[in-house]
Amino acid sequence: MNIIQKFLGHTKTVLRHKFEVAKICFKFGLYWQGIVHDLSKFSPTEFIPSVKYYSGVRSPIEAEKEDKGYSMAWLHHKNKNKHHFWYWVDYNSKQVQTPVRIPLKYVYEMIADTVAAGKVYSLNAGKSWSDSDPYNYYKAHNRDAGNGIEFMEFCTKAVLDNIYVDIMKYGIDDVAKMIKNGYYEKFYNNFKRADGVEIAHWIPEYNQLIINYYGKIKEGSFYNTEIKKED
Repeated sequence: MNIIQKFLGHTKTVLRHKFEVAKICFKFGLYWQGIVHDLSKFSPTEFIPSVKYYSGVRSPIEAEKEDKGYSMAWLHHKNKNKHHFWYWVDYNSKQVQTPVRIPLKYVYEMIADTVAAGKVYSLNAGKSWSDSDPYNYYKAHNRDAGNGIEFMEFCTKAVLDNIYVDIMKYGIDDVAKMIKNGYYEKFYNNFKRADGVEIAHWIPEYNQLIINYYGKIKEGSFYNTEIKKED
């Protein structure tokens, strides 16, 4: 494959993905985010290596990692785009790497990004797509695989867990209505005691969802504990 074919192939793939993300973001009411999503992919830092490692059958980021041991395109991308949860990992007051609660509008863009990626990059790209595909992908490649999921804040993870299940149960259009109606904001509206301890009042309902769709709740895990405020 020559450089012109790689250039055209990568550009076409990125634009197809942006188009699919924009359609979903527009459903969610995120018009500006739908327009500017992944614009950093056209920066020299991301675009040049992505064209160089483009093959049409796998991620150029993974190819760059294999060749160099890291991907500068990915390091740049995750630090420029707030819809990636790696962007929201910081150090706390004790200098311990800690995930930050992600603003909901970026959680919703993250969902749009994943759903669109399944339509564009998966083995079924261009073919039929079902409402269960996002849940199945998330469960297999993120939830069960532990693919960085430990670097996601608890309430953020709870929103994602619920949205993927809801897309499977009700479809993307009904989930869009729930997003616009503020349904998922309940995960961020927790109670706080006078001592600063945060109580997640939705824990019982969430526990049942975990049991039904993600497996047994681990003994002593954060699923059945209070969320404590940072010291």
